[in-house]
Amino acid sequence: MSSARTRTATIVLCGGPINYSNLPIGTNLSNAMIPVNGKPVIGWILDDLLAKDIDDVTVVLRVENERLRTFIERSYAARINLCLAELDRDGTIIESLEAGLQKNPEAGAARVILGDTLITDAFESDEDFVYVGNVSDARRWCLAVIGEDGEVLDYVDKKEVTHIPLLALAGYYHLTDADDLRTSVEQAVEAGERELSDVLRRYGACHPIRARKAKEWFDFGHLDNIIDARKKLLRPRHFNTLTINPILNTITKVSENGEKLKDELDWYLELPDELKVLTPRILRHNVVDERLEIVQEYYGYPTLAELYVYGELHADAWVSILRHVLRIHLQFKKYPGHVERSSLQYMYKQKLWDRLDTLCRNSEWWADLLSQPLITYNGTVLRNLFTLRSDVEERIDALIDSATTCIVHGDYCFSNILFDINNRIVRLIDPRGSFGEKGIIGDPRYDIAKLRHSVRGLYDYFTTDMFQIKTNGYSFHGEVYANGVVNAVGSTFDELIDKMGYSIDEIRLIEGLLFISMLPLHGDQPERQQMMFVKGLSLINDVCS
Repeated sequence: MSSARTRTATIVLCGGPINYSNLPIGTNLSNAMIPVNGKPVIGWILDDLLAKDIDDVTVVLRVENERLRTFIERSYAARINLCLAELDRDGTIIESLEAGLQKNPEAGAARVILGDTLITDAFESDEDFVYVGNVSDARRWCLAVIGEDGEVLDYVDKKEVTHIPLLALAGYYHLTDADDLRTSVEQAVEAGERELSDVLRRYGACHPIRARKAKEWFDFGHLDNIIDARKKLLRPRHFNTLTINPILNTITKVSENGEKLKDELDWYLELPDELKVLTPRILRHNVVDERLEIVQEYYGYPTLAELYVYGELHADAWVSILRHVLRIHLQFKKYPGHVERSSLQYMYKQKLWDRLDTLCRNSEWWADLLSQPLITYNGTVLRNLFTLRSDVEERIDALIDSATTCIVHGDYCFSNILFDINNRIVRLIDPRGSFGEKGIIGDPRYDIAKLRHSVRGLYDYFTTDMFQIKTNGYSFHGEVYANGVVNAVGSTFDELIDKMGYSIDEIRLIEGLLFISMLPLHGDQPERQQMMFVKGLSLINDVCS
């Protein structure tokens, strides 16, 4: 290897299609785009590389995998020196590696990562090594035959064996001589070999490869493992801790924010028995060291937000999903109740202005922007919020006057709706538990507006940073990286809620207020704040025009 070649090529192999015998998941066409707790597999891998200060990455993918290409280009091109190696036909994993190496002709070493694998252990090393992990079924894996000194002696690919420990290659290969790796790949291709183990065997003849036991390995290529990964990678929301029992399939929530968790608990407990089937059961609850603890059933279904942003469902499938979600909403409307007018005033008016006051006190930039009478978004002049205040308050008062109240979820957006696509099973999580006052009663239009801000407002694209926004003074230009499905789904959604008797203008007004009132909650993401602001202001301008 030339001494001038010091760069290590980082190659992520995402060129293969889903093996549906291992992953019977009908929402995606590649392992790399399967959503796991709010982001696709490739997102977990690239975020891990960034955390390791690796920002020069080649991703190998099939040329027709537009969804994957679009996601990584739009979400990571600004943060990573990203190179795409596109395959124009289905080939072997060796041909995928060959394509990745061709994009890195000057690299002196290579780290190769399978696109369905996340290993959080360190990658830096001066020696050739592979990560390995324990498995229970040899037929699904390539096993490493390891000597007493830790050197890999041979490989056993997807065969039933009983004579060696079941230590499988975990999907990360650290190879210090990229030239010899290229030669090994070329020889394997010429010989008609198909498995990565064939390349490793050839390379290992010149460079002994050692095995390292991975401490934290997540495999997303098999159904049982991806279920396990979802549990281990689950991130707390407003709780301090989340703990999952993988045997009993229970989740334990503990929070020092006792009021928020108490409101949620009371919502679950106060639901009529007929509706409790739509939520994870509360198994027990108690106070431990002055902190509320709740134990619930755990469901590993993806959220509708994950499916909307990362899935590849047809528009017809989404219309069917929305019809189902709206039918659940109608079940809630069968249970009317009372909410004080002051509570409605708080939810629609006081909360909005209080949060904007907080925003302006904490940010001179926002105080200056909100003081302007007009702003521009994508070439359209919009009246600013305080300019519209009297008109907005008049419409809010009319909204309150016409309110009829019933059981509501209070945060009925895509990220809080777990959905089993194969069986159309819904589980609702993270209810609000109050509507200006504690309880399960509220304005059903609020839930519909929450749905709409996911369907048409593309809120979940904002929270996953699938957008771009640029500012020039008081002029904004934004683009949301949504696919064509959302336009068809959005117009159908409005038709559905119109038939249910809802005023589209009332729903859009509430939706706009929702976006604006969220601004202080995203203070650590200024571009996200800006996107929510212009979206909310556009809705309010449309309604008030």
